Amino acid sequence: MLLVIPAAKADWPFVRGGADSTGATEVALPDEPKLLWTYDAEGASLETTPVVIGGVAYFGDADGAAHAVKLSDGSRVWRRQAEDTFYLSTGAVAGDAFVLPDADGLVRCFKRADGEVRWTFEAGAEVFGGPIVHEGLVLIPTEAGNLYALDAATGDERWSFTIEAPLRCAPTVVNGHALLAGCDGKLHTLNVATGEKAGDCDIGGPTGNTAAVADGVAYFGAEEGTFLAVDASDPSQPAVKWTYDDPKAGQGVRTAAALTPDAIVYANQAKTVYALRPADGEPVWRARTRSRVEASPLALAGGRVLIATTRGRLMLLDAATGETVWSDHLGGGFLAAPAASDGVVLIGSTDGLLYAFGKPQGGVGR
Repeated sequence: MLLVIPAAKADWPFVRGGADSTGATEVALPDEPKLLWTYDAEGASLETTPVVIGGVAYFGDADGAAHAVKLSDGSRVWRRQAEDTFYLSTGAVAGDAFVLPDADGLVRCFKRADGEVRWTFEAGAEVFGGPIVHEGLVLIPTEAGNLYALDAATGDERWSFTIEAPLRCAPTVVNGHALLAGCDGKLHTLNVATGEKAGDCDIGGPTGNTAAVADGVAYFGAEEGTFLAVDASDPSQPAVKWTYDDPKAGQGVRTAAALTPDAIVYANQAKTVYALRPADGEPVWRARTRSRVEASPLALAGGRVLIATTRGRLMLLDAATGETVWSDHLGGGFLAAPAASDGVVLIGSTDGLLYAFGKPQGGVGR
């Protein structure tokens, strides 16, 4: 069984790329990636995934600043400092707007051109899952268990949905329905236009992981270590298709999956990366990482997967075998997933640097 993964767009507007959250890109890296440039966030830890549109990357830092940086050379477009807060959620870009929730639950909509704040919304609780923008609505999950749908132009609330547990994942949107894996141990499906619940299914335990969707099946892991495939092709009747548990390393899964045509790739807290067959969840390979992985993997073109560890190590793996093709230790640590756009892979580090990797052009890189 080969997964049909929609062609990646040039931009990376949401935390896992597109609204289907596949974590896959058409960007390829050479087997010895070149560091093209770094951007210094003035020492502030970078714990969110940059989002990219129109050749500019947007992200927040752990000292409360929002940044816009040119993809071509890492030069700053603008920086806006907020007082007495910090950013632990990835933002979202759509049209001329950059939407970024802070750790106190205040959602800001910045003008992409200059960073001017267009509107704000008080969500009332921490936001850890990245927003998604769909047909003029911004979907915001919160630690209080609310999913808010805001008018993208004004920030006005259009509807809300609530569970009795935190929502720590980004919503995944496919065919007009949002999929939410909650800390209540259920996968919920909602009509995005109305906020009405379509269905749910029991997933056996809490999770904060964003579901990756291909061919109507949602793939995600849970806190107790189980990885699941849920058939959500009928949003009114989602059903577990298969589950996988590693009998030797039953530790929690805290990364989203990256989808390749042949495998579902994710990491757990046991310092292990897994590739599972989409059809039945059987392991294709396992790879050890020496340290924990909190950052979700990135599926690159050319049969490669990028892994980033909490101790600052980047690993380029062969997607077919799990063998390490290249690795480098950059210092700091990686807590958020990489992003990819226009031939460049971006990743932020706790040392306050945003790294850009790719193929050197015109002598750029090392």
